[in-house]
Amino acid sequence: MSNKHFLALPVTGDTFAEIREKNRYYVDKTPYLKTVFSEDEAVDDKSLINGTTVLLLTRPRRFGKTLLMSMFESFLKISAKEPGNITKHLNYFKGTKILEDKEFCKKYMGQFPVISISLKGVHGKTFKAAYFKLAELIVEKAKEFSFLENSPALDEDDKETYANLKRKSYLRNFNDDAISDATSAIASLASMLYKHFNKQVYILIDEYDVPLAKAQDNNYHKEMVELMSSFLDFLKDTQKDPEKDTSIISKVILTGCLKVAKNSIFTGVNNLKVNTVTSENENLTGIIGFTKEETLKTLQDYEMGDFKDVVKNNYDGYKFYDKEMFCPWDVLNFVEDNFNFKQQGLLSEIEAENYWANSTSSPAVYEYLGFLTDSDNQKMQDLVDGNSISFVLNESMNYDCLSEHDPNDFWSLLLHTGYLTLDWEKTKKDELSKDNSSNKEVYVRIPNLEIRKCFKNDIKKRFDSFLKKDNLADKIANALFTGDTEFVQTKLRIYLKKFVSIRDTATKAPQENYYHVFLNGVFTNCSNDFLTEYHSNYESGDGYADITFKSEYSDNAVIIEIKAAHVGTDLNPISKNAIAQIEDKHYADPFLQNSMIKSIYAYGIVFSGKNCTLSVKKIK
Repeated sequence: MSNKHFLALPVTGDTFAEIREKNRYYVDKTPYLKTVFSEDEAVDDKSLINGTTVLLLTRPRRFGKTLLMSMFESFLKISAKEPGNITKHLNYFKGTKILEDKEFCKKYMGQFPVISISLKGVHGKTFKAAYFKLAELIVEKAKEFSFLENSPALDEDDKETYANLKRKSYLRNFNDDAISDATSAIASLASMLYKHFNKQVYILIDEYDVPLAKAQDNNYHKEMVELMSSFLDFLKDTQKDPEKDTSIISKVILTGCLKVAKNSIFTGVNNLKVNTVTSENENLTGIIGFTKEETLKTLQDYEMGDFKDVVKNNYDGYKFYDKEMFCPWDVLNFVEDNFNFKQQGLLSEIEAENYWANSTSSPAVYEYLGFLTDSDNQKMQDLVDGNSISFVLNESMNYDCLSEHDPNDFWSLLLHTGYLTLDWEKTKKDELSKDNSSNKEVYVRIPNLEIRKCFKNDIKKRFDSFLKKDNLADKIANALFTGDTEFVQTKLRIYLKKFVSIRDTATKAPQENYYHVFLNGVFTNCSNDFLTEYHSNYESGDGYADITFKSEYSDNAVIIEIKAAHVGTDLNPISKNAIAQIEDKHYADPFLQNSMIKSIYAYGIVFSGKNCTLSVKKIK
């Protein structure tokens, strides 16, 4: 066992200040302070940093966004009790690279008021519950600036506003006045801090998109968009000091998983610059996550350099523009779990666990699984086999569009949440440079063994078992071959309740599309060769049949016409009309001409919300 002293690893979600106070291991990201905040260097437009008022950084969960933001806060934040005293700052940043730039530190270290908040906890089962979480967050943040209460720089109106922001009972009233004060809290606090210190304010907002994601999961997305739009309204209407003609807010940094579309909460924000996992910006590619060099150094610092290949195979593979990137959560937990084994010589005990997958979940991902097609299933298999797949990237989708279950959005979601990484070698550069962020054909791949296992054991497994449990997909198909509408109707209703969201009935696209894809997902999960000649939107007779297929030995055929209706509508007449359409359009003619086919069943299936009704007619 080595006699070397090893620092404890930060695997408990510590802030930068806590890591430094507890003398824990820290991978130095301080050079990015200059990249993000310096206004002194002339840079080309591609860097998108200098001169930017609002910067949004999106990366997958567990990549270190929160730690980065807390480091920014610790560096910039001015002391309320002793403005200008940077003794604590110097202790926190002792040994870091940023201290080598004395001019930058003199200008920025401990010199500015900072408002730093995390929206991670702003959610609940209802909109009101989520608002209460926001109110509690504002109260706690206001109390952090208690010195404002007696600030001679504030007038009576300011002090009244500040008093309101500190009163939970007031903000929780849920009336117009309280909501107005809550949503303008950041702007109000920024104005007060500017007056008190006579210095520009920096604002850091971590996990900005969590309220929107949780709202979508709980069916109050529209209300949350309105709330967050108001809460972030200060991004659009920057306050200025009329005497100095200077903006009160110097810079705003936001982090999240997805770049939400401009027609959502960022409407009217003209000075927004975004850096995502698909951005071509060498200045920022390594800002969040561990680079290859940082990972190797971490392993060497804990005398585990011999396991660099194990770490690379299991946790490497992410590519953010010009850099190979590792998930810090994986690397640190691997070292933490296996360090003692290495020191004791128990090398056989060292294992690469699946840390990332066990620490994150994506309900939105699983919601898609009942709507994916056989083509998507093949893409999953291609990914698991180590190949790349292509799709049309939606780089700035809103969370509410997830209810449309567009397969391209599914793959886009997997890319931005860390299940996939961009294959830069196959993706054409001119695709990424397109102005239309929703029309870029990109190639992606699974980054490493950990995520490949995740696909096999979680996503694809769920997909494959969607209806295969107890051969249920086979049983549904077999029931269709025999005209057993009661069985099919009962089983489909069960899975409609599980996989179809009520939000689908209020989307822009035709409702029939969702149910069509849903049924495709059902039949995709039939056993190999159970169905033959499966067709979707197939030219037949005088039109296009929604779904047709034959039995394994091609002696039975099924024709399905899909309809959708509003909740509360009598579905039986519609299902019968669907059968009439099959007959009128002669969808069965190709089957009637086949002497091998012994039976042909025509089905009219009407979907309404989470309900369905079937009618059947045996044509042959």
